[in-house]
Amino acid sequence: RQATWEDNNAFADLGERHSQCNAVKCLYPGGREEAEEEGPWELLLCSSCAAEGTHRRCSGLENSTRRWECDSCAGLGTGMSQSLWCLWAGDCAQAGLGRA
Repeated sequence: RQATWEDNNAFADLGERHSQCNAVKCLYPGGREEAEEEGPWELLLCSSCAAEGTHRRCSGLENSTRRWECDSCAGLGTGMSQSLWCLWAGDCAQAGLGRA
């Protein structure tokens, strides 16, 4: 007999892969929930938790970047997404990271 907590598919979404860009400002013309297979619009998932994602361009990452960590896993303000975007945009003081 099946466990009662399995009766209503309560855990069905655990098998689904995260599929949206969580950048503060998503730049992809197709929207947060769309991505391409490779290039600047490929969706990278956090290499630690896989619970957040970003398009490469939305976080200022190079096409050669294979790994990315969200701010929650890397520590707020130290995640590769935040620090690289900050350096690229020249906005480190506003992000609280000081000048590059």
